[in-house]
Amino acid sequence: MKALNQLTNTDKGKLLHELFPDEIPALLDNIQDVCAHFKSNRETYAKTWDFGLMSFDMWLQLAEQAEAIINKHRSNMVRSSKVFSEQLFHSFDYTVLFVNDRIIKYAEGKSENSKFKLAVILLFTA
Repeated sequence: MKALNQLTNTDKGKLLHELFPDEIPALLDNIQDVCAHFKSNRETYAKTWDFGLMSFDMWLQLAEQAEAIINKHRSNMVRSSKVFSEQLFHSFDYTVLFVNDRIIKYAEGKSENSKFKLAVILLFTA
C-alpha cells in the first residue's frame, strides 16, 4: 500500500469504499440530493455564492457532471470500489473537486459512523 501522501484521489476513493462499503449508498444519495437542490435553487445560490475559486455556475456544472456519472453508474459504484473510484475520482477531471467537497460535508453533517468521519478527515482534509 502507498503512503498516505502518495495516494491519488482515485486511490483515496477506492480505499474509502473498501473500508466503508455500507456508507456508499447513503453518500451517493446525498450527493444526488445536493445536486437536485442546487438546480432547483440556482438563482438563490448564484446571488449568495462566495467561493472565490469558481462561480456558482461552474460549481453547478461540476455537480451536474457528478450527478450524471452517479445516475449512469450507481449500481456498479455501490458494488465495486474500482468503479466508484474510477468514475468519481478521475485525476484529470475537475468533478473530483465537487465530489471531495460533498464527501467532507456528508461526513461532517450526515454520517453517523464515527470511523467513517475519521477516515474522511484523514483522506480528504489532510
